[in-house]
Amino acid sequence: MVKERIAALPLKKRKNRAPQVCLVTSRRHGHWMIPMGKKEKKLSNADVARLEAYEEAGVLGRLNKKNTLKVNTCSGHKKKKRCVFIYPMEVRSKLKRWPEKKQRQRCWVSIKKLSKLLSDKNLAKAITKQYGK
Repeated sequence: MVKERIAALPLKKRKNRAPQVCLVTSRRHGHWMIPMGKKEKKLSNADVARLEAYEEAGVLGRLNKKNTLKVNTCSGHKKKKRCVFIYPMEVRSKLKRWPEKKQRQRCWVSIKKLSKLLSDKNLAKAITKQYGK
């Protein structure tokens, strides 16, 4: 069975430079990933993406629901099959405190460097292809 995951792709725009992506570490293994969670019955996928960005990365912003990316991948520590729905987010605020700050690290990287840090190489490739223009 393929599990569905909902992810945010927090993007920080910079003057005259390519945008940066916010990555966070996983709680168990410390691998770099984008904020991601399970579908929730009471929330829309966009609301789940927004919530994960806040809880895991401490960022707030506006989602682009029209530019959603769907990626089939084998990810996680046990390489389980997953279908990930990625919602790009224009970051408007980076918080100094957020719910999972003590459990995760946060970093900002260019889309070009994403493939070197992101633990799921299929996700990195799909994100780079879609948003690395």
